[in-house]
Amino acid sequence: MVVVMLSATSCSVLLGLRHFELKGAEVVRFDMSGAEVEMTIRNKSLFKVTLVDGLLAAYDGDTPIGEVFVQEPVVLPGRKTTTVRLKLGLRFSSPMAALRALNTLTKEPDKITISGYGEGKVLWFSKKIVRENVPISKFINIFGAPANYLSGKTL
Repeated sequence: MVVVMLSATSCSVLLGLRHFELKGAEVVRFDMSGAEVEMTIRNKSLFKVTLVDGLLAAYDGDTPIGEVFVQEPVVLPGRKTTTVRLKLGLRFSSPMAALRALNTLTKEPDKITISGYGEGKVLWFSKKIVRENVPISKFINIFGAPANYLSGKTL
């Protein structure tokens, strides 16, 4: 789920969410080193947008759980619906923090928060958008339950 959140957040970096529409996403690979997500995104803007960097960090209260980060730039052509493969790295703070977070996610999901940024480039302009302490339940409402991502199911 964090994988798709990073992608969607990062796509909206320069032009705002109103210029992008997530049509579908599928976790193609997920393991301890990272993930690959195939996403179909509609870029309604006239401009090609390149996602150059992005990172989301998950927290269980004040305890860091881990981070998901963009490994390679992704290009979204202007005025097109495109399927891209987003390659993401994954770093856990500790195995115990990850296990504790899974327990919290099932009992008190709003204790899990996401903070991070996405950086994009249009022509020669770059912009970074930062979000802090967003409850994970907001993303669950948009992208579905975490079990879908852990099992590799499609949105």
